[in-house]
Amino acid sequence: MTTPRARGPVSRAVTGVVNAGVTPLNRMRARSVMGANRFFLLSSVVSLPWVFAIALAAPPATLAPGLTHLAMICVWVICIDLNRRQLFLSAATAGLLVPIAQFTYLASVFSVDAGFQLPLLTVGALAFVFFTPREWPAAVGMTTLATAALMWTYGGSAFEQASVELSAGHLRAFAVANVAVVVLIVSVLAWFNNYFFVRERRRNERLLAEAEVAARTDSLTEVYNRRGIAPVLSQTAREGEYCVALADLDRFKRINDRLGHGAGDVVLSHVARTLVDAVQDRGSVARWGGEEFLVVLPGMTLERGVECMDAAREALEREFGHDGVLDAVTMSVGVAHAPRHTSKDEVLRLADSKLYEAKASGRNLVVGASMGDPVP
Repeated sequence: MTTPRARGPVSRAVTGVVNAGVTPLNRMRARSVMGANRFFLLSSVVSLPWVFAIALAAPPATLAPGLTHLAMICVWVICIDLNRRQLFLSAATAGLLVPIAQFTYLASVFSVDAGFQLPLLTVGALAFVFFTPREWPAAVGMTTLATAALMWTYGGSAFEQASVELSAGHLRAFAVANVAVVVLIVSVLAWFNNYFFVRERRRNERLLAEAEVAARTDSLTEVYNRRGIAPVLSQTAREGEYCVALADLDRFKRINDRLGHGAGDVVLSHVARTLVDAVQDRGSVARWGGEEFLVVLPGMTLERGVECMDAAREALEREFGHDGVLDAVTMSVGVAHAPRHTSKDEVLRLADSKLYEAKASGRNLVVGASMGDPVP
């Protein structure tokens, strides 16, 4: 078994930032917060070099747009803290409004040839990550605003000429870099959506598996319940001859009366474990109801079935011998043997009648019979 590798301080810090404000009580909110925080963190790191690239493009005229770009990064950092304080709508709104304003402003400073309007294309996808499905009007509003700003940059005369003089090569470099930024944002969004989808699918599969196990398992004894043993019994009846045993604890009410139901529950759990240990892989054990257990033994003759259950009875007698605190715990067992395709109801009725026969014969006995045997 491999030991999980310990995460370093950087990994722990990134995880802490991404999960700031995440609560497992609201899965949709968790998704929006995680997506927003990932964007704020990644975009802050990617945008930091842009501050210097913009500010140093043609100083001093480009110092102001460089500083506003730095201000946008500061707002994103504040948005992470807003999410941490569960001010989700404020974080999502500010986290989208500021880049819409900043990239529209940069397009006016450097013209549309520099491509600073291109990141506005990603706002629609970001909005539907930042806001939960119930907040769709806000997402639609942000998308509409970003689309209007993008159309303005391409249709407005103020964006045709740059307000600062830059070389054609410089503008081309800005345009290529902005295309790369858009591709990066879209790729990260696609990765996050896939990551969250896979994570939620695995979680749902795990919960479904746990629910299925819980539906088929007795919570006290951790063996099958009636619902869980039913398909096992059906499959066993189709495959060949088999035995069914009904085991009932003798005078179990005395334990509950003397020591309480808590002690009785402990005894039932130990009895189930003893039966499972005795039967092992030769059959399946289920709690049939109260202090009664059902054991299905595939492919067994009557002699082997009685022998198996008698071994279980003796194991129980040894484990719960009289110790001055509990009365000796014993069980009576009725075993029914049946050929392939025999009606399950008939087999259960035979096992039940043999159980009562064991009780009437003095208890702590195993009594068996095969279907079709003559009635004594």
